[in-house]
Amino acid sequence: MGLPRLPEPFHRVYSPPEAPRAKSRRPRTAGVVAAAFVVVAMGLAAVAVLVFGRGGARPGAAPARSHPATARSHPATARSHPATAGSRAADTPARTAQPPVFASLPQACSILPADTVRRLVPTAAPKIDKMGAETAGVCKYSMTDGGRYRAVQVDARAFLPKYMHDQATGMTVWSFEAQWRQAQKDRTADTSSLRRIGGLGDAAFERFWIDRDVRIAVGEATVRYRDIILRVQYTEEQPADKDRPAAEQRCLADAIAAARAGLASLH
Repeated sequence: MGLPRLPEPFHRVYSPPEAPRAKSRRPRTAGVVAAAFVVVAMGLAAVAVLVFGRGGARPGAAPARSHPATARSHPATARSHPATAGSRAADTPARTAQPPVFASLPQACSILPADTVRRLVPTAAPKIDKMGAETAGVCKYSMTDGGRYRAVQVDARAFLPKYMHDQATGMTVWSFEAQWRQAQKDRTADTSSLRRIGGLGDAAFERFWIDRDVRIAVGEATVRYRDIILRVQYTEEQPADKDRPAAEQRCLADAIAAARAGLASLH
């Protein structure tokens, strides 16, 4: 069946994100700092600016204080003593530790382990469709046997620190939430499951739907992990109406299992 046209959420995420409009030129809190730049290398360079809020203002340095009695009894001594180590430490702003990020994105076809692919697409020679670049990639394995169809596809997207600097994780969070909102907007009567799930990466949601145009059922797991977003889809032929609950459970379980295996390969 070839590599199908990717659904709209994927294109929105892999295109340069639109910067949210600031409601005011003045920051609402002392801890609001802006500026995130995205460079997407897929033959074109695209730059987007995003405003992030960082909670908490920098603690000010506490002035060194002499004990009142000491200052009165020994004024010269109090004036001549240099600042203590404690006051020097107070003068130095504390650095917030940045979460670890990936410096590069693996090739999409290397993310899913071979045994996972063989289990979900049980054939010795699956059809492989792939495309990719430095910050994004897609790999799809599929097979057709009469009326039987099986496929597993992984879409990978990274916000690399070489382009995003210390905003790599923040931009990944923004992009993941944009995918979640878009999935809610795109929900149809044939989408019977769309919910956030725990225990998978840093954040994740699952989705199941029937595509009646090409007669397939799709289970999807979209996962955010550090500065990478993985979207794994497991697909099989459209079930009969009476078999839909079982197909939904199976497709979601296989998509989540594949996403978990893909995350493990990133370590």
